[in-house]
Amino acid sequence: MPETKLEEKLISIFGQDDVLFGTAALKAYSTDASPFTGNALAVVRPESQSEISDLLKLAARHSIPVTPRGSGTGTSGGAVPSNSIVVDMKKMDRIEIYEEDMVAYVQAGAIIHDLKKELEKHGLFLPPEPGSVRIATIGGFVANNGGGKRGLKYGSIRNFVTGVEAVLPDGETINTGSRTHRNPECAAGIFAGSEGRFGIITGIYLKTLPLPECRHTALVRVSELSELPVILKRILKLLPDAVEFIDRRCVELLDLGAEELIAVEFFTSESEMDKLGIRYEKLEGREERKFWEMRETLGVEIAKKGTRIYAAEDFAVPFSKLAGFISAVYSLEERYSAEVYIYGHLDTANIHPAIVSNDFSSSLMFAEELYSIAEKFEATIGEHGAGRRWDVKENDLYRRLKRCLDTGNILNP
Repeated sequence: MPETKLEEKLISIFGQDDVLFGTAALKAYSTDASPFTGNALAVVRPESQSEISDLLKLAARHSIPVTPRGSGTGTSGGAVPSNSIVVDMKKMDRIEIYEEDMVAYVQAGAIIHDLKKELEKHGLFLPPEPGSVRIATIGGFVANNGGGKRGLKYGSIRNFVTGVEAVLPDGETINTGSRTHRNPECAAGIFAGSEGRFGIITGIYLKTLPLPECRHTALVRVSELSELPVILKRILKLLPDAVEFIDRRCVELLDLGAEELIAVEFFTSESEMDKLGIRYEKLEGREERKFWEMRETLGVEIAKKGTRIYAAEDFAVPFSKLAGFISAVYSLEERYSAEVYIYGHLDTANIHPAIVSNDFSSSLMFAEELYSIAEKFEATIGEHGAGRRWDVKENDLYRRLKRCLDTGNILNP
């Protein structure tokens, strides 16, 4: 379809103000937080599910690729367009709370932090929490089946999805919404983790929990990486609410000392850590809140140390190989003249190595080698999605689902 004709069609669906076409702004929409770049043909900003339906019907008729996008915080290239129309979901940000049912309905473009604050007003709580909670959208979080903090005890966001509103690649709309905590009609199993390949999520029903009345965090210092698996196994027996890892460099960056740190979160007033005979520092109240706020900003602080590339930074590692994997990552620093800052969600052994260097191409080579190390240690995708980093297209189940739902291969092809 000629560009001028496409622009007319898009404006007829979304209006002049919500179509970006042939402007410098398209460059920003041609990448995300990953090092990958693509090409956005146009950007549309829908305000309703029906607008997205009309778009996908148009795209299907003319075989035009479409890429859904939240805040663009993904680090695996999942929102990078391949000569496609980008669907910026952030205008669809409505939040509705059904307090007595402990259920939230939230449109895909809502920021996770805003959802959590709204839930708190009603005495409710959604446990999964990414480090990018203040800027990431709930739609992107679900599309990647993110987990963040609290993965062991509560699972990923998929465990909390009880209904989905979405538009399929042919423009058909579906609604499996429910205010119950169990819903056999829910399509979460298909859409959570689909990374925008099977349909565009427009709304999500989420079950929630009562807001914890008290909480505290225990900080455990680790002098040797080899101690990590042993200490971790003892801690996990207590089934804490979250267990986070921050390596020595990150600890120094946050001015928290000079040893590896394990942060253990409990939604109780009394600490069970005393049962283990492990030395720890107990944080409560304002002191604890300050610690987790610092942890949220860790990525930004690392980026200040040099050129950080968001590649090879998300691995789920077997618990038995955790210390070995971390040591292997450090062993590559000198070869590539780079520093690595490692942190992550220890309760699920989901590790995030952050590469910092003054040489972008060298950092990319470093990242590529990390994927080879990941294979050696039997690591897999963590929580940031496959995107352009992990090849899922040869997976037979993926191919079958894609053929069934997206016969024209237009969504995130």
